[in-house]
Amino acid sequence: MKIIAVPNYEALSCCAADIVEAQIRQKPDTCLGTVTGSSPEGMYRELVRRHREEGLELSRIRTVNTDEYAGLSGTHPQSYRYYLEEHFFRSCGIPSEHTAVPQGDAADPLKECRRYEALCRSHPADLQILGVGHTGHIGFNEPADDFPELTHLVDLAPQTLAANARYFDDPDTMPRQAITVGLGVLMRAKRILLLISGSGKAEITERLLCGRIVPQVPATILRLHPDVTAVIDEDALQLVRAHAPNLIP
Repeated sequence: MKIIAVPNYEALSCCAADIVEAQIRQKPDTCLGTVTGSSPEGMYRELVRRHREEGLELSRIRTVNTDEYAGLSGTHPQSYRYYLEEHFFRSCGIPSEHTAVPQGDAADPLKECRRYEALCRSHPADLQILGVGHTGHIGFNEPADDFPELTHLVDLAPQTLAANARYFDDPDTMPRQAITVGLGVLMRAKRILLLISGSGKAEITERLLCGRIVPQVPATILRLHPDVTAVIDEDALQLVRAHAPNLIP
């Protein structure tokens, strides 16, 4: 795993945008594995700026998102489809038919998991963007007794629910389940770009980089992938710098 230490979130967002831009310029029809949340938001904002002000062409890329809340339609303001449309797709002219997000309101969630798994297998990511949750989850692969390989319906951990409740006006309406790609999908990506920011992620960053590779910290499996670049700001690196400074360039 290549670690790029950056001073703050703004630097992280620009560095991540640089990596994504280089990938797209090299392969304009790149399949980009997308995620949502606060970690990639600045990166999306910077890519939109480069599209508008510098002519970065994004209309040929394809995207496959890692997850979606179970029970939410793509038009719901807290759905991940809505997030991506608002923060990225619409502003960059990426056609809807080039984008894939699990159908959260599918009548049969398990059938939707099988459909989405097949789609992901037919469109492996050239570059998979990831964040990491406070539980160590990637996508919505929560701590478990084993590493889930396939797209599945998952019960969200209490810590994940607490962290994400701020996005809902009424936390009681937040879905308790999600459809998420399994770790098999993520590990088949040609390259992975991992973004970690903030002092609240310091403990999980230390466990990710220094601890054992165990399904109780799902993100540790990324250390087995041959091409991962982790862009991490200093707030998130503070415990690693204190206890294992030799890990950081």
